[in-house]
Amino acid sequence: MATKEGQLQMSYIKCEEEESLKTLVDCLKWYASTKGDDESVVFVSEDFSREVVTWKELYEKSRLTAKALIKLGVQKDEVVAINVRSCPQWLYLTFGAMLRGARPVGIVYTYTDGSDLVAMMEKLQTCSLLVMDPGMDGANWKIVKDLVEVGSDGKVSSSKMPYLRYLVGYEPGESIHMPDVLSFNDMIKEVPEDISLPVIVENDIAFLFQTSGSTGVPKLVTHTHRSLMYLRYISKGSENTGQFGDRPFPWLGGFPLNVLYGGKRVTLSGFCNIPEDRVKFIIEVVKREENIFVISLMPPILHEFIIRQDELNFDWPIVCISTGGQPMNKKNARCVGKIAKVLANGYGGTEFLFGATAVIVNPDHFQDNLCGTLCNAPGLELKIVNEKDEIVPVNTKGEICIRSPALFKDYYNDPIKTAAVKTPDGWYRTDDVGWLNGDSLLFVEGRKSSMIISGGMNVEPEILERVLESHPSVGSAVIVPVPDEIYHQVLCACIQINPGCDVTEQELRTYFDENTNDKPGMFTVLPKHYMFLTEFPELYTGKTNRKALADKAMKRFADKLE
Repeated sequence: MATKEGQLQMSYIKCEEEESLKTLVDCLKWYASTKGDDESVVFVSEDFSREVVTWKELYEKSRLTAKALIKLGVQKDEVVAINVRSCPQWLYLTFGAMLRGARPVGIVYTYTDGSDLVAMMEKLQTCSLLVMDPGMDGANWKIVKDLVEVGSDGKVSSSKMPYLRYLVGYEPGESIHMPDVLSFNDMIKEVPEDISLPVIVENDIAFLFQTSGSTGVPKLVTHTHRSLMYLRYISKGSENTGQFGDRPFPWLGGFPLNVLYGGKRVTLSGFCNIPEDRVKFIIEVVKREENIFVISLMPPILHEFIIRQDELNFDWPIVCISTGGQPMNKKNARCVGKIAKVLANGYGGTEFLFGATAVIVNPDHFQDNLCGTLCNAPGLELKIVNEKDEIVPVNTKGEICIRSPALFKDYYNDPIKTAAVKTPDGWYRTDDVGWLNGDSLLFVEGRKSSMIISGGMNVEPEILERVLESHPSVGSAVIVPVPDEIYHQVLCACIQINPGCDVTEQELRTYFDENTNDKPGMFTVLPKHYMFLTEFPELYTGKTNRKALADKAMKRFADKLE
């Protein structure tokens, strides 16, 4: 819907259709034959020791694991739950489950009574196998051992998880926490070579992604081989590009998607100590590794890189920094020309994988909240709609909706939540607020569900966060709601100050007054409370845990409610 001059008039875009896609299994086999002994995934520890998985090894050990699962008794279409930190065995288990025709899912559980694990198993319904490592100091095993009775050859029984039949353990070195549990290494011993593997097709379920849980109980997002293979369209030309990314494998942002395009992935081993100085660690990894041209950074780490750019006093090879996960501001664009030639800010989500990308080569041209143009992939559609589901004119805010072959199948075993976000004609309601301009550029401000209702006004916290983060002394800002008897909710500004800087609450209040009043798109409902923190709590994905911040703010300011 554009004029002859190419200017977009209505907020709708569609890409042309192309040929059908393959499966992840096809990719594994292809790269094993064409790249063989080349490095596929490299796990680096805090002492910079390396554990390498080649393409050939990845495929052959995944096939061996698939046959071992069949020998153990795991049936096609049953769920295999993997609670293992990032390591080679996670790869073999995940892709092995795919090759077997089972449904792998990466799960985490934290409650000491195991209630979240039990709830997850109830949602999964047909999870016959749990593979786990003991956790730090055996924490995971302490939870599970009270829920199951361990038999022989991996068999278990559980009154609270009745479908669970097998338990397999993994930990590096000698098993000291789970000596009575069948180990992964023992499971893959003496597997008959003549076990046949099923044919995997595009519509088979490839992986169940657990959402970040930033707004509550995680959902399970079902992706087929066909939907994941769609990512190849934005990965063309990356076969010889190495990338560093240290996000956990079970999250979409950390999943080893390099299997789709044949590039090398370097990551942090899940069984090492977390580096105290993550920026210094990443710099040293880039120094030591060959052909690393891309690093994936969450915005907080990217901001720290900008502050410490003087440490890159060598032939720094990084061409591109990829980031995403939250609205971006001009501060982040400062990395262009200093830390990398290009900043790629992606707009995507677990349910629809990707929608748009802003490729920034000149920081002066970047605008707050810019997510760029629609990714050039066949069948991808994006529209902005109002509350009546009507497509709005350009430069008009509304909810972003996506329709794409990459769209998730459903929320696993949750038809009610699925129907709430997927329309009968295939559109996914992202819950994101944004707009398209006349040049087909997408801007995303935040989520509808994160709006704070204060005194009858709807406040988009991301807008106010961008204002705070434009202050030279503020590194990161998150605004959360605090319950209030009169206003329903009031705002609390959670602040991280830049190293070597200082700022007072009153200075920030004055800054808000000077930068928000009577400005288009800004709200006059400003923070009532301020909370200065040295660090923000994180989800396992690396994203800021807004719920934990809100809980902290509520506890601190509960006695101050009016």
